[in-house]
Amino acid sequence: MLLLKLCAIAVLLSFSYRIIERVLGLVARAQVRYTIYYWGAGMIAGSVLWSDSYTFGLPHQVMRVLPLFLIILLVNLIISRSSGYNPVGTYNTVNFVLCFPIFEEIAFRGLVLPILAQHPGLGQLHATGIIDVSGAILLTAFLFAVSHLQYYRLNRESIRFMLFALSAGISFGLIAQVTESLVLTILLHIAFNGSAVWYQKKSHSSSTEQAPLP
Repeated sequence: MLLLKLCAIAVLLSFSYRIIERVLGLVARAQVRYTIYYWGAGMIAGSVLWSDSYTFGLPHQVMRVLPLFLIILLVNLIISRSSGYNPVGTYNTVNFVLCFPIFEEIAFRGLVLPILAQHPGLGQLHATGIIDVSGAILLTAFLFAVSHLQYYRLNRESIRFMLFALSAGISFGLIAQVTESLVLTILLHIAFNGSAVWYQKKSHSSSTEQAPLP
């Protein structure tokens, strides 16, 4: 019963962006453009109300996850080149580089992960040959990946986005659960999104410069 209750809360939080967007569409259509801010405010409020959230905690056991943090940071800077993320306009770019990373980390690693980790069978970290994982980390990563369909249609490109989100969700989840903080995961998330945008803008600029004159 506890597992079903925790999973229901986790799923509700995972798709809360779309829920808020739909509600705004019904009651204040002009505000739909600002869904990200309403959603972020809701996630912050939830973190304030729930004392076990990882949102406001300072990181513990940083040295335990520091090698993983540095590896992920390096990998992020490499694979973001082929991410395909290319927000259009200053408003969307700022949201993509700053707002979504911060609010998604609060929602998933700050709330969903510790909620699921309350269950004894999900919260226990288990060592594997590659990385320590828990059921809560894996389930949160899956929800994080699937939740990206809130923003995109299901196609080949969105599947690639979901695979990026799944791999990030596992590694970010481990860092968040060990440190009980979002400080490192927010930095990693911003670094990935920021470098993805930088690569796309640089590629577009280079192709524009090389294009022949009409």
